[in-house]
Amino acid sequence: MLDGPDEDGEGVLSEKSPYEPDEFDPSSLGPDVPEAPDPPEGAANTEVTALFWKLVVVFNIALLALSVGPMLAYFEGQVDLGIRVTVVGAIMAAYGLFRYRQFVTERDSDEESDATDADGDPADHNG
Repeated sequence: MLDGPDEDGEGVLSEKSPYEPDEFDPSSLGPDVPEAPDPPEGAANTEVTALFWKLVVVFNIALLALSVGPMLAYFEGQVDLGIRVTVVGAIMAAYGLFRYRQFVTERDSDEESDATDADGDPADHNG
């Protein structure tokens, strides 16, 4: 065996390298992890966060309904129920997409209005 005891009782793999330190220091494995600064008060926009979680739920329901509806119609033979569930999923997906597009449009219009001067001229960021 490779790691079996030799004649002197030590295994081949138990020999120490001349470059190995006497004692292992776990802090020597890499740089220290920096601490993240505390976020300032009110940094998270609560409206955006609320809309995000609302859309997560809406898209999860839409995905579930769009998956289960056709399976109900095909495997269980409940075509009427399957079509209803699929339509609910399509409506939820359309609503979620509409709300997302509406948010992006509002955000872009807010950024454009912030980029103009008080005179209505575009802000010159190059000096």
